[in-house]
Amino acid sequence: MKQKKLCLLTTAIVSTIAVCSITSISYAQEKLEDVGIQFNNGTLNKKIVDVIKYVGSCPGRARESIVGRFVHSEVPTVKKRRVRIVNDTLKDTSEKVPYTDRKYKKKGRSQKIRFDFGTSHRKSKFVIQPGINKLSYSIYNGKYGKSNMELIKEGSFSVEVEENPNIKIIQRDLEWTTKVVCVDQNGNAQSWQSLDECKYAGSQRVGTCGGATVSSQVTNIWLNDRYEKNNKNRGNRRNRR
Repeated sequence: MKQKKLCLLTTAIVSTIAVCSITSISYAQEKLEDVGIQFNNGTLNKKIVDVIKYVGSCPGRARESIVGRFVHSEVPTVKKRRVRIVNDTLKDTSEKVPYTDRKYKKKGRSQKIRFDFGTSHRKSKFVIQPGINKLSYSIYNGKYGKSNMELIKEGSFSVEVEENPNIKIIQRDLEWTTKVVCVDQNGNAQSWQSLDECKYAGSQRVGTCGGATVSSQVTNIWLNDRYEKNNKNRGNRRNRR
């Protein structure tokens, strides 16, 4: 009987050690996940991008803006601190490897980072590819690559960005507006001119798609009364002098 009790006790101790080990490993993984890109919807290192297909007289396709910020739970944000992130996944396929260099100075996160799909570096947006991207980062003080640069922390993480396969279908048609503009004697619109300063005016019909002008035409032309009145008033003022 004594041998059986000893065996049960040994089994219990081993089980406890195993549980403790698993708990420790799980905790370590959670800590590692606090490094990366926090997207605007609150997710870390993963983003499903909504896609819209426009149908109607103004067809087209649009994709949700991809915006996020770099976060690191172990490195505090400090004034004049920055983070440089490089897309290692595109190193072998790009003429210039995509990277971004952002301020990392307040509220525990970097400046906004705007992303877009592509293959080569762009100044305005950080280029990634659809799917998984391996990114490396360097958090530093001073100026990158200069003698006063102080490296605080470096490492890597992966980001997964995919387009939503469930495409939203939205009806969109041309929107028409009519306005009076200056024109020359041949009927060419000169909308940058004030109606007080042009001899001819016309009725301009403008068609827009999502705010962008896609069609414009002048339908009627006439002598501008405001121009004639202003000329008379100027002449009267000169005669008084």
